[in-house]
Amino acid sequence: MPGWVKLARMVVGGLILLVLLFVLGVWLWSYPPAPGKFFKADVAAATGPGHLLKSEPYKRGVPKGAVARRILYTTTLSGGAPATASALVMWKPQENIALPRRVILWAHGTLGAAPGCGASMQANPFADVPALSALLEEGWIYVASDYAGLTTQGPHPYLIGDGEARSVLDAARAAHDLSELTLSLETVIWGHSQGGHAALWSGILARSYAPELQVKGIAALAPATDLPAIVAETEATPVGRIFSSFAARAYADTYPDLYFSGIVRPQAGWQAKEIAERCFADARVVVPLLLAERFTEGTIFRGGETGTSFRRKLAENIPNGKLGAPVLILQGRRDDVVSAKMQAGYARERCAAGEIIDYQLFDTLDHVSIVAPDAPTVPILVKWTRARFDGTPAPKVCPR
Repeated sequence: MPGWVKLARMVVGGLILLVLLFVLGVWLWSYPPAPGKFFKADVAAATGPGHLLKSEPYKRGVPKGAVARRILYTTTLSGGAPATASALVMWKPQENIALPRRVILWAHGTLGAAPGCGASMQANPFADVPALSALLEEGWIYVASDYAGLTTQGPHPYLIGDGEARSVLDAARAAHDLSELTLSLETVIWGHSQGGHAALWSGILARSYAPELQVKGIAALAPATDLPAIVAETEATPVGRIFSSFAARAYADTYPDLYFSGIVRPQAGWQAKEIAERCFADARVVVPLLLAERFTEGTIFRGGETGTSFRRKLAENIPNGKLGAPVLILQGRRDDVVSAKMQAGYARERCAAGEIIDYQLFDTLDHVSIVAPDAPTVPILVKWTRARFDGTPAPKVCPR
């Protein structure tokens, strides 16, 4: 064999090895980092939910002039099983620290369903938080749960309203234990996408679960409301397959009568499993997107009895209980994740049920731009929130 052929084979073999090593490196890199020691704590059996376990200074992404702490606290999952969760608490210092300061509970959108995906572990923990600067300038306190299971042991209650709400409400309760702050019980809950779903469910649950909190209003931006309709409209798209994988994992881990391989069709099983172990955040999202777009076709869901049971559980998690406070719904007409038509239908139903709904539609906004820093929703959100704290009667604007 000529020497140049041997050399060529060696070069090709080396290149193939380098490509394989690169692919393996990207594959391993795409998993979320393991949560550190802060997110673990021994909790006494008698400890109730909303108890502050520990806190630490937090600086990543914190706006100039603001101070933040990350907290670990007790909460409960759907059905009352004990759990822990983390949250970020942020504020601008003021001279009179004894003056009670009102609270904005922020519920973030989809970041994943696995430990390591919590907002406080991300490179940009305040991404897609609308009106953050205005919130701090108003003197309000920002409290944002990572949700159970995204920095702590799971499961994460993804699109499971009861579980999401407990994480959100218990973050506020635990923040009241911080010695650096004096917090008012007056609270307004904001949320986007999954977080909009969590915010609405927090309003439903607050009166029975955390009655000490005075929830003055709920602002939901593009909230995930009619879950069966959202799944039906998006399940065959790449992003829809990612969200479907997160939901399949969470519902299988939460409901005893559901199991992952029964919800997901066999042809998409390994892809859905790998997607559910990764985050929908930062550059690592490239791997879930490739899995959802290149290695999966159509929906990941299977039919049959388990598939029907899964969709029934989705319907049970529509936030259609008594909301307990005025609600602002901000929706983009160009939203291809949560459609304006579906959202208008939900808002009409809540209006007909006697809820105080202020529904506002924005022709030029989509699912992401609705929470952009310069979006027209920002001044509306701040003005509406200020009015709720001031005790001004909330407007009722129902979609036609």
